[in-house]
Amino acid sequence: KYRTFCGSVVFTPPAVIDGIYKIVQQLGFKGGRVLDPSMGHGNFFGAMPTKLRKNCMLRGVEKDSLAGGMAQQLYQDASVEVTGFENAFLDNNGYDLVISNVPFNRDIHPIDADFKAYNFNLHNYFFAKALQKVRPGGLIAFITSEETMKNGGAKLREYISKRADFICAVKLPDTTFKSYADTSVTSDLIILQKRDENGSP
Repeated sequence: KYRTFCGSVVFTPPAVIDGIYKIVQQLGFKGGRVLDPSMGHGNFFGAMPTKLRKNCMLRGVEKDSLAGGMAQQLYQDASVEVTGFENAFLDNNGYDLVISNVPFNRDIHPIDADFKAYNFNLHNYFFAKALQKVRPGGLIAFITSEETMKNGGAKLREYISKRADFICAVKLPDTTFKSYADTSVTSDLIILQKRDENGSP
């Protein structure tokens, strides 16, 4: 799984993916419709525990045509669309789990009429869009830039607080991606659970 960060390509270590699946299963996820909106060549699907995968319908989105084409070949039992998340044909409230290592870029602001008023940068946009796509009670598990939890994410955190419960965050060491991409970047794993429309926090 890779995502772009300042022009570099970064892979998610399998141990990190394994840890995320352990967490979401402990939170009660037993299977259902799973979406990876920035899937690269699909490591989040490939690393899914076999028993869990048997109970899942997989949907992936990848903007890069080479990586997306690879994912289509590697995961022919999944539905993979090669396009940007902002242009993908996805059901609202249609997924039980949205999981990914989202692209990091503070200077890119996706064009999406549903979120035009917020002008979210790229990594924060993925959270807002995922909240639109996950069902009430469903989980979002994203690796994101540490800026999401800092001042750069204040507008997003306000947006989230009205729609989802903050379940947990894990600060990943800046060496997490060192062996895969020879880069040092501090990132966070954030897990949210979407509330019912009129649900209390």
